[in-house]
Amino acid sequence: MIEVFAGSQCASPRGSLLMSGHLPDSYGRLASYAHRHAAGVVVYEQGASLDRFFVVLRGRLDFEVVAESGDTEVVAQAFPGDLAGHVAAFTGRPTSASARASGESVILAVPVDRAIDAFREAPELALLLVRSFAEPDRPRQVPAEDDLPPASVVEGDVLRVKGEVNEAFFFLDTVVCPVDGTHFEFVRVRTRAVRPTARDTDFHVRYTSVDPTRYSVVVCPSCGYASYLDDFGDVDEEIRGRLWADRAARLPLLGHPLSGERTTQDAVTVMDLAIRCYDLRGGGPSREAVLFHRRAWVEREAGNRVAEAEWLRRAREAYRGAFEQDSRLTDDSALRAAYLVGDISLRLDEPNEGAPWLETVIRRADSKTQSGLIRMARDRLHDARIQLRGGDRAAS
Repeated sequence: MIEVFAGSQCASPRGSLLMSGHLPDSYGRLASYAHRHAAGVVVYEQGASLDRFFVVLRGRLDFEVVAESGDTEVVAQAFPGDLAGHVAAFTGRPTSASARASGESVILAVPVDRAIDAFREAPELALLLVRSFAEPDRPRQVPAEDDLPPASVVEGDVLRVKGEVNEAFFFLDTVVCPVDGTHFEFVRVRTRAVRPTARDTDFHVRYTSVDPTRYSVVVCPSCGYASYLDDFGDVDEEIRGRLWADRAARLPLLGHPLSGERTTQDAVTVMDLAIRCYDLRGGGPSREAVLFHRRAWVEREAGNRVAEAEWLRRAREAYRGAFEQDSRLTDDSALRAAYLVGDISLRLDEPNEGAPWLETVIRRADSKTQSGLIRMARDRLHDARIQLRGGDRAAS
């Protein structure tokens, strides 16, 4: 339950609100905007349209999104003195993440239509907001070569998602394609809509509601450029040229815009486009492994066991390459890759290949921080020994 701190409720509003010596004294005059949130309370949802912005006075906010794996994960945090929700409140864009109180927290919630009053009371708040918007956008380089794409749309034009969108599951966002300049809408999955029911041993999650992994890749409806949202715009001029030259080959795969709700066949197309685009971008074995693995999951969901096995083999080789060659991998990611080499080998009925990789995970993982992965590796190693004895404990 939220408690509003009005000045009449606190003998010393400023002392009640500050809770930290580094916050400006003037924030104490904003007591009427302050709310107390219990641990776990969602301050705002992903995809929300906000009419106010927030400042953390005490405690912490965790920003949560649906990851490409389908899990909900914390991608950022706000601590005392930090802003939250201000971009959505002042630009009209939907919030890109949910904000959840971590522990009991005190948060200022300032309505946009009362911002001027709040700024008069606390000029430091206005300065904080100005600084947050002051980071200039990187200028887009315009190539001189005639064979690279011109701007394809007038600034402000947006290609809209066609048809109705189920707002219980999705919200609309916009992005500009770095290849041909098209500004378009696409659907994103709300965190509250994700309802997992089971998880396979290779981390494939099954859902009773919408499957978020089906929407983790964004596809330009104009040129077929496909990428995960977190690096959608990370395209330099050399790579942009390759992607532009390849557009004629992608468009027949595209068929129809993939910005709205997607079928199983759409999921196949999306992954094929993403695999093609990341190959042109030089995505490396780690990204390649994830894409091949997701492609195998689509075939699993469709019941195509032969095609699934083919993609699993490609994923296993890429995971092996990532483990052995990718120096950018964290220890956690490297051990996860090793586990997946082992698990996929069992799914391909090759326990001799898989067992050593699972033993590597058990031997090298930290028992305090990676106990879950160790437990899964031990379970799968037991499965491998059953397979080696001629048994048949099926993977799930």
